[in-house]
Amino acid sequence: MKHCVVMQSDFGIDSGLVASMHGVCKRVDPTLEIHDLTHLVPPFDITAASEYLQYTIPCWPEGTVFVSVVDPGVGTDRRACVAKTKNGYYIVTPDNGTLTMVQEFYGIEEVRQIDESRHYYHGAEFVNIFHGRDMFAYCAAKLAAGIITFEEVGPAYPVEEIVRHKLYPHEVGDGVVRGVAFGTSGNHENGFGILATNIPNRAFVETGISFGQKVHVCLTLDGAVAYEADMVYHKAFGFVPVGAPILYQEMNSFLGIALNQGNFCRTYAIQGGSVYDLEIRW
Repeated sequence: MKHCVVMQSDFGIDSGLVASMHGVCKRVDPTLEIHDLTHLVPPFDITAASEYLQYTIPCWPEGTVFVSVVDPGVGTDRRACVAKTKNGYYIVTPDNGTLTMVQEFYGIEEVRQIDESRHYYHGAEFVNIFHGRDMFAYCAAKLAAGIITFEEVGPAYPVEEIVRHKLYPHEVGDGVVRGVAFGTSGNHENGFGILATNIPNRAFVETGISFGQKVHVCLTLDGAVAYEADMVYHKAFGFVPVGAPILYQEMNSFLGIALNQGNFCRTYAIQGGSVYDLEIRW
């Protein structure tokens, strides 16, 4: 049985890089279905790549082969790998932290290092900076087409050795939740300027809080208050007035803070790349 290949990268869409990866897959098997998750991952942002995979994977049929190429260490001794998740997917990626959120949410059953001597695009042997095309897409296509098995990717190595990016703890108490929020540029992702948090939707629901309830949100950066206000916790933007803040369940499995038809990060001068301490009380 053949499976889809779904790709993400930080390559952008203003060059032939993405088309080259698609083309290599089609050379392996012209009948393969190739799809794009995104190629607008913020440059070098391994944490974002990890998050995008986490919330996209379960929307696809089991057996789908994901290619994730956010690879600032391309050409160095970082491992190129294929991970098999416990919920039935394959991820072809540099082992540089990209697997963190997938491992955290779904678990990784096994991981194998790609054997470059067997799975490197013929004719690109003298190119060392486009592993997205020459190794990751090429190996993914062979796996998705059934030309190779997962075991034929290369040698297995301990799951415990998978590189993970930093994860921040959250705390749930009586009438209070504490964690962090991640500053973005005003146009990050979709232009809505949503403030992401590390508070899992499920953990917040388990506090017993109800939609429509008012909460008090405080953001601090290096001990200084950056934002503090009351807002409504609700299930969708339209339940608050235009321009009003809302705390809600983001599709990425964590709480988000936004303005209805506005840009929260830009409006409140949230610093891109900064990690804010977050406290929510009710």
